[in-house]
Amino acid sequence: MSTASAIDSSNWTNATVGYETFKIPPQYENPYKSDFHMYEFDEDIDVFTIRFVNPNIMSLYGYYMEQNSHIKKVKIAGHDAVHFMSYDDNIEKNKSKLWFSSGEEFYYISWLGENITPEIKEVVKSCSDSKFSHDEFYDILSEEFKNYKIVNAIESQRNDYPQDNRHHSFFSVGTNGYSVGVMN
Repeated sequence: MSTASAIDSSNWTNATVGYETFKIPPQYENPYKSDFHMYEFDEDIDVFTIRFVNPNIMSLYGYYMEQNSHIKKVKIAGHDAVHFMSYDDNIEKNKSKLWFSSGEEFYYISWLGENITPEIKEVVKSCSDSKFSHDEFYDILSEEFKNYKIVNAIESQRNDYPQDNRHHSFFSVGTNGYSVGVMN
């Protein structure tokens, strides 16, 4: 007979990503790379990564909205979240990304697998509560996806836009209006 028990994360290590400190499950300790923007357990970012996405919400969220076969709104440890899941033919495995907010910032966790495991839930639980209401959280992501589609429509009409992956476009909305550009 087995009983479900809560995960004891008291002995897990911590990692600061963006403006939050996250508990890291033992199997993902000793990162390949860790800095302000990202905690990467492995060179393959799909194995386990926590990423601060605020500087790139539009481009990353838009990309995942277009590239993933399974998108589901979920609630994890009191956080509204979006779970992206897709099958990778190259590695013959499912990959997941879980988008959520902590404080006023947006993050995602990526891992191999299709299920939101108790360890992933514990990582989300370890950070601050979101400052956004349910509607605000999803409205922000919806607006970022709309902006992504606008930028892509503009870029697809440009004859001089480079057709390689070394360039990054941006769309910024502020109190002084909006701006669109390309960085390389």
